[in-house]
Amino acid sequence: MAGVKRPVVENIESTARDHLANERTFLAWVRTALAVVGLGVLVGKLVESDGIVAELLGLLMIAFGAGMLIYGITRFERVTELLDEHKFASARRGPLVLAALGVIISLGAAVLLLV
Repeated sequence: MAGVKRPVVENIESTARDHLANERTFLAWVRTALAVVGLGVLVGKLVESDGIVAELLGLLMIAFGAGMLIYGITRFERVTELLDEHKFASARRGPLVLAALGVIISLGAAVLLLV
């Protein structure tokens, strides 16, 4: 985290490259999450509809973006710890859950467009 000082380690083999790749991946999660939150605000406030559908979909998108951000933070921290130990574990469940939620929200957006 921001106030935690990490030890400086010798750059053996791909240590620096691995950590920098982890950081780039984290920043991609942040950018994507903020884009989804912004889209949720746009849908919730600017889309004209006959009811609460747009506002509800906007709130779902904002919550989805926040969930993506939380997942990105926890994944970044976990991968950093593993890389420090010269280990790695691939993610399976998290991306699949986020993809499934994304499909559900996308279907909601399609319904909003058709109504």
